[in-house]
Amino acid sequence: QTIYDISGEPGLSVIVMKKADADIIDTVDKIAEYVKGVPKRYGDDVAVTTFNDMSRFTRLRLGVLTNNGLVGLVLVFISLILFLRPSVALTTTWGLPIVFFAGLTVLYLSGVTLNLISMMGFIMVLGMLVDDAIIIGENITWHMERGLDPLKAAAKGAVELIGPVTTTILTTIAAFLPLAFMTGMIGKFIIAIPIVVITLLVFSWAEAFFILPNHVADFTRANVHPGERRWLVWLENAYGRVLKVAMKLRWLTLILSFAVLIGSGWLAMTKMSFQLFPPFGVDQFLVRVTAPPGTSVYQMRKKLVEVDAEIRKRIKPEYLDATILKSGQISVDEGDPLTQRGGRFGQIRVLYLPAVARPGHEVLDDMRVIEAALAPLFPDLEIAYTEIKPGPPTGRSLEAEISSHDPQAAEQAARNLIKLLENTKGVTTVDSGLIEGDPQVLLRVNRVLATYAGIDLATIATHIRAAVGGLVVSTTRRGSEEIDLTIRYPDNPEKQMEMLREVLIPNARGGLIPLEKIARLVEEPGLTTIRHIDGIRVVNVIADVDNAQLTSLELNRMVQKKQAQWAGDKVQVNYGGEEEKNQESFKSLFVAFGFAVVGIFFILAMQFNNLGYPLIVMLAIPFGAVGVILSFYLHDLYWKPMPLSFFSTMGMVALTGVVVNSSLVLLVFVQRAIRDGMDRFEAIQLAGRRRLRAVLLTAATTVLGLLPTAYGWGGMDHFVSPMALALSWGLAFATLVTLFTIPAALGVAFDVTSLFGRLFKTKADSGQ
Repeated sequence: QTIYDISGEPGLSVIVMKKADADIIDTVDKIAEYVKGVPKRYGDDVAVTTFNDMSRFTRLRLGVLTNNGLVGLVLVFISLILFLRPSVALTTTWGLPIVFFAGLTVLYLSGVTLNLISMMGFIMVLGMLVDDAIIIGENITWHMERGLDPLKAAAKGAVELIGPVTTTILTTIAAFLPLAFMTGMIGKFIIAIPIVVITLLVFSWAEAFFILPNHVADFTRANVHPGERRWLVWLENAYGRVLKVAMKLRWLTLILSFAVLIGSGWLAMTKMSFQLFPPFGVDQFLVRVTAPPGTSVYQMRKKLVEVDAEIRKRIKPEYLDATILKSGQISVDEGDPLTQRGGRFGQIRVLYLPAVARPGHEVLDDMRVIEAALAPLFPDLEIAYTEIKPGPPTGRSLEAEISSHDPQAAEQAARNLIKLLENTKGVTTVDSGLIEGDPQVLLRVNRVLATYAGIDLATIATHIRAAVGGLVVSTTRRGSEEIDLTIRYPDNPEKQMEMLREVLIPNARGGLIPLEKIARLVEEPGLTTIRHIDGIRVVNVIADVDNAQLTSLELNRMVQKKQAQWAGDKVQVNYGGEEEKNQESFKSLFVAFGFAVVGIFFILAMQFNNLGYPLIVMLAIPFGAVGVILSFYLHDLYWKPMPLSFFSTMGMVALTGVVVNSSLVLLVFVQRAIRDGMDRFEAIQLAGRRRLRAVLLTAATTVLGLLPTAYGWGGMDHFVSPMALALSWGLAFATLVTLFTIPAALGVAFDVTSLFGRLFKTKADSGQ
């Protein structure tokens, strides 16, 4: 039996599940409209309240997308107006809403809905959509600054870059496309992101080549040819001087760059933690209450109401959504293998309002305060706390499934593991399938005496079942209703043992034998969960950790290292939970990253018709990861805990396609200058100065487009923030690499090829 209370009042809980293609906002609005009419239908004594409204997250992310999109759009326009002519800046910015609405239309017709994941795709691509338009717009501006009229400048500026810009789009698509083929739960979870990003990128390419040049030609006055702005000329000259030094010291520049790369890798492996889905944005937690054996479900309900009252005292009412009390059962989620049922078990699910309604407030801080306060108030109860993380179900920090043909060996191994976990610093909660349930009576039959008395086990089982649960002996009718007639002993738990001993069992000879003559009744604590797989006894042990002290990876490694000590050789142990999902996600991401890198290399090779240039361009990829690692480490050190997570890692994968774009266009100009007869090192410096504005603009617009989401300027979404943070800071660092490390690396490559050229020429001249 299970009893529900809602925020301390008796009630029933109804969970509404929508169809896959239903609009969650529309569905919730209709439910809310129905709820308003309940008092009219059933009177004022019946109240209906809604809680755990999942549409609020969709509304929140729509608000975040809109607000941060507008902030990002303003910042993008400001950065464009600083570098380009006003008419070019305006027409370039126009491309963003055009692409967004065109992409939304196609996605709608394709059946892609606006949900948590697809909106993350929109936020991720926000700063990328104008990159190709910026490259073309900047090139058009450069030609106009040198005297061409707008129409000719628009045509020439677009045609010059159709190859490189198309390649930049293809490399970005190559980075995102493998994400659509990721396997497992995570692959299904993120499938909408690559679909959204690729669709919008295709539209941005079309807008940049077929709409932007026409707008520039139409809205720019032909008789006005302003020269370059003074501050921009000064910036290009200053950059040229620094680049000249970097090129002279190109070997040192490259060595220092790789030293930073190696150092950041060491930092990531030794000083930083990884959590699949960090507990940011947690808006609910579970309080699990266990009373002494023998507690009835009604007694548990009274206890839960008392515990709930103490919890509510320690939470600001304006932050709290509801508390859901369930007496008679404990389950973290629907698939919890350690679901506990019985009168002595109960739970309270504490639900908070969205983060925007409680700025700066952390749910886990409340949970720790409540945990410390309730322990001395309820010494007779075992109270445990579990945070409910946002995101897809990833399991607990440690999940061990212990199995053996010998049930006692499996149970002993589980007890040893529980003891090890309880003595491990950083482990907060330990659950297992060995939790004692209500008292049970075991009937141990003496088979020798039973056989001698002429009684088989089936006869004993039938009469015990009749004594405890009753026996249907006949039926009767009341109108059209058929009613069973059942005989049973009076329901008196205090005399149940005495009653069972006096049960008479008929034998094959027609006699009646007292049960106590052939069997022994033993009362002992029962188990709440007894699991078997293919007839083999299985015991589950599950643990949670405090990530500030211990990570799931460290716990799993420690437990597996000591397995021989606590498990022995008679049991088999399978591990699952968060760490298993971590490994699965990393493997899938690694495969996606590998395909992305290979795809990008082949696209670049076709663009350059050369295998050396693509390798130089792709140097930006690992250095983009350096920016992510350093930014997360510094944020963790000086701002708030910021571990590397699945979405920050996915941001790195997406970064592979973005960071190569500026390097690609830069090296295209170098290659063209060399083909025109210019000295190789002069070509590098000329191309660097020539592309400085475009490099800074593409980086600035992408970074500024993502920063509002990364830091929540238009509303914080902890789920999306790490991905935006990784993309923005990774690209910012990669821009420095594009401006200095890539030219130095190209210069070193020219040195090496010249050295080998002279070496082979010397050998040829000597006749070798």
